[in-house]
Amino acid sequence: MGMSNWILGNEEKFWSIAEETIGECEVFEQFYSAMKTHTDLLTGSPSECNNLNDFEDMLSEAWNEKWSEYVE
Repeated sequence: MGMSNWILGNEEKFWSIAEETIGECEVFEQFYSAMKTHTDLLTGSPSECNNLNDFEDMLSEAWNEKWSEYVE
């Protein structure tokens, strides 16, 4: 059970970093580049992506969700 908690804790840390980072980025490419350095936190987690296209799609969804709050 300890390993599972560690994996889920790392996933939570990834999304906390994403939440902080997303507001600091003017364009999606900045967000993607910043978060790419944290992919190791997703190893073994439900959010782990098999390739960079899936990773980009996952971040794009988070980006669109965040900024849709400000668009009518």
